[in-house]
Amino acid sequence: MEFVDTHFHVWALEKFSYPWPTPDMRIYKDYYPCGIESGIEGTSVKHAIFVQCLNGSVEEAEWVMDMATRHSIIKGVVAGLDITSPKLEEVIQMLKPKGLLKGVRHILDMEKEDWITRDDVSKGLDTLGKHDISYDLLVRPHHLKYIPDVVAKHSNTRFIINHIAKPPVMSGKLEGWDDDMAAIAKFPNVYCKISGLISEQQPETWKQINFQPYIDHVVKIFGADRCIFGSDWPVFEMAGATYNENFTLIRSLLSKLNDADQLKVFRENAIKFYNLDV
Repeated sequence: MEFVDTHFHVWALEKFSYPWPTPDMRIYKDYYPCGIESGIEGTSVKHAIFVQCLNGSVEEAEWVMDMATRHSIIKGVVAGLDITSPKLEEVIQMLKPKGLLKGVRHILDMEKEDWITRDDVSKGLDTLGKHDISYDLLVRPHHLKYIPDVVAKHSNTRFIINHIAKPPVMSGKLEGWDDDMAAIAKFPNVYCKISGLISEQQPETWKQINFQPYIDHVVKIFGADRCIFGSDWPVFEMAGATYNENFTLIRSLLSKLNDADQLKVFRENAIKFYNLDV
């Protein structure tokens, strides 16, 4: 069965001005679709979704959509559109006919903590729902307290938590994060992306981390019907991991699920949530 990776990035350092990665990082080099095509060899992954690296960049989305004409692995784009822009509707109407605009994301680390609650953001989220475009929530634990009110207000918009909200896995602490995630999971329009587990870890320590309690918790509260796999390629290379190592880790963490539920997490939920044609 052909699995879907719902979270990969590409970047070209001379083409765009990126605030991240920075020159001190091992991933400070160009990454193109051919890299993930090589990475998935030997795995069940055959399709993937690009997720934005730049906030407010229509140009980045168009660049990746153009590459998708030459790289069939790319089945969708989660674009970094400015949802606070009065021209959002116009931009969506321009990009939508290409057939690859599946979602929008904004990097919240660059904003005030409560950015997601702003009125202009709310208006943009309504517009996304109107066009059946999802919103990827790139959040950390301190953002979670704002999310229930936001997703309740926008019940016609689909949301997905990225990277299980980046809990403090090194400490092994679940308190706070677990209750906040459970409160969010009560809303049926919110999904959870099982991704980015080792992306911010160190090469010498990531293999010793016990991720299982975190994965068990999100599977319990969201259910197999609302959990989706994503790799976060190539960010996990900061931890010295290969695509296959990262993929094998996530498969192992989800091995308690029966075959039907694993198929949901690794394929069927992605197709449903992002409206993919695969």
